[in-house]
Amino acid sequence: MADGSKNQANIIAVMGASGSGKSAWIKQQLRAGKPRGLLVWDPQDEFDEFGRPVSNMRELVQAVKDAPADGYRLVYKPGMAFSTYSGKFDVFCQLAYMAKGGCVVVDELGDVTEPSRAPDGWSILSRKGRHQGITLFGAAQRPANIDKDFIGNASLVHCSRLSYENDIKVMANSLGVPQQEIRDMRADETTADFDWIERAQKTGAVRRGKLTF
Repeated sequence: MADGSKNQANIIAVMGASGSGKSAWIKQQLRAGKPRGLLVWDPQDEFDEFGRPVSNMRELVQAVKDAPADGYRLVYKPGMAFSTYSGKFDVFCQLAYMAKGGCVVVDELGDVTEPSRAPDGWSILSRKGRHQGITLFGAAQRPANIDKDFIGNASLVHCSRLSYENDIKVMANSLGVPQQEIRDMRADETTADFDWIERAQKTGAVRRGKLTF
């Protein structure tokens, strides 16, 4: 996934402002990769098409435990009470790590991590998940405001248009490109013109393109 392989585990940081096309890009990767197992943290109700919606954590844990041999596709809804997100997210990440293999999507990382704070479950999942055969997509609108180590630990960094200077600086540094190139990226719903830039961390190769539908 994301590199044309259905088998290679990856940690993929997907950054972009609201309406920049980042969720659409993740969905394209899921459709192409067809992961055997899929767990989605979905606070914005973006990923219902990819699995069975679940809003109860106990039900989610049981569903993973009882998953058939051909896998599972579960979309977890943490609800509207942000004060409960931290505990729920920690359990979600621990569950995803223990499930081994498959694919995990975490949308809106800014809701559940900060530059100086990340739940233990997330730290383990994002740092060690690839050794469990897990492909992890972590998405955020404000890269300057999330777990500061995540982008550095990613095997692929994918960036769409950003709105704030702090975020532009962070991503220009992460991608190894001029800040102005990030500022000039387009995201126009009227013309379906969505720019992206991505960097493969292992090789340092940088690619540029447009989201296609």
